[in-house]
Amino acid sequence: MTYSSALQYLQSFLNFERIPFEYRRQFNLKQMNSLLGWFDFPQDLFPSVLVAGTKGKGSTANFLSHILSENGYQTGLYTSPHLIDPRERIRMNGKVISKSDFARIVSRIRTVVSRKKKQIKSIEPITYFEIFTLVAILYFAERSVDLGIFEVGMGGRLDATNVLDPLISIITSISYDHQEHLGATLNAIAAEKAAIIKKNGFVISARQKPEAARVIKNEIRRQKAKGYFLGEQFKTSHEKITKQGGSFDFQIDNEIASSAFSLLAMTSLRGSEATEAISKCARLYIPLTGNVQIKNAAVALEATNLLERYYDFWFQDGKIRSGLKKAFWPGRFEQLRWRGRTVILDGAHNGASMEELSLTLKQLYPKRPITFIYGTSREKQLPDQLKSLLSISSSIILTKSTNPRAQEPKVILEAVYALKYGHPSFLTNHLREAFQTASRIVPKEAVLVVAGSLFLIGEAREILKCRKFI
Repeated sequence: MTYSSALQYLQSFLNFERIPFEYRRQFNLKQMNSLLGWFDFPQDLFPSVLVAGTKGKGSTANFLSHILSENGYQTGLYTSPHLIDPRERIRMNGKVISKSDFARIVSRIRTVVSRKKKQIKSIEPITYFEIFTLVAILYFAERSVDLGIFEVGMGGRLDATNVLDPLISIITSISYDHQEHLGATLNAIAAEKAAIIKKNGFVISARQKPEAARVIKNEIRRQKAKGYFLGEQFKTSHEKITKQGGSFDFQIDNEIASSAFSLLAMTSLRGSEATEAISKCARLYIPLTGNVQIKNAAVALEATNLLERYYDFWFQDGKIRSGLKKAFWPGRFEQLRWRGRTVILDGAHNGASMEELSLTLKQLYPKRPITFIYGTSREKQLPDQLKSLLSISSSIILTKSTNPRAQEPKVILEAVYALKYGHPSFLTNHLREAFQTASRIVPKEAVLVVAGSLFLIGEAREILKCRKFI
């Protein structure tokens, strides 16, 4: 099987990234458990970490992956969706799976699945995401990874990745998104995410809104798990963001950290007398811009701490730092130059992430006009995203990605008018046309921001020939 034919085979399965679906009817773990059983449960051959949440899942998983790899651990990373190349979803020590390995594993899956026609009839149709998840699990098992890090696709309770029994369950920031599937309230959405918490397991959570935090803590108690929350058991301070990234101090409270983390814990142990010396030791740098990325890095650091404390991993302080510094993640406030203009690509795709993006833009570019190229998916709540975006933009170019689920620009324009936006709006049929419009109407001193959908970001990177992550 060639790489091209492997992709064609993968596309023969139901792909809910491209078509509408009914979450509670069509999502379940039966198919994934069946697939794993047909391969003698390869997920049991390596330890794993699960990362769920609304925002910051991929960045957090990426930070953790880089720290582990830098410290010499064979580290598998599975994320979704991809931006340009499907192989981006599966990485080993930061490098995407080779085309030959991908094709070989898909060929192996096809051989087994073709023999199971009778069993397949008794379950829901197998999906694209489930097969992709199986490819990652088989690849990581083959490579005998020291740790496989899996980003949950949507929700958590019914996601294909939730068949894993992770060492640590991570829950990043929860906000409103996919309400039509996960529920109309933050409580309901948090309950879907918190379903990745395992009996007697370890749980790390980003800072959450009170209602989401209550749901997570209730589930931790129900599962007799142990929870670690940003702002409670671990904290950040002296946060600073620049156009080049961010810096911060990291502190572990209440418990004494070991080895590489001992310096970071000393602030709480020794008090003000050590503050100056320890702050110099604790200063950490990341290449991703935005306060939210500092929070994501802190969650990854706490995961590193727990892996060392409870699971015999061992980390060196210098390599933790260098791992963080190398953790580039495309499409997250990614800054480029195009035809003499500053261009920022950001995968903000719900109200909360668009608000974070707008705050960062105001902080870093306070005196420069901002134009958005914006396109989103049909199921998204337009007012939630548009309010923050429109509040800081001097003009907006509406467009859509080639994904079949993309919202029509004219529908977005109606939402823009409803919000009484008083600046120029431009309608385009596709992203290349949007860039052509931008080249005419956006002054050189302005900042051009592409946001609203990761699918749109992927196409923008392709148009701008960005391949830094491959």
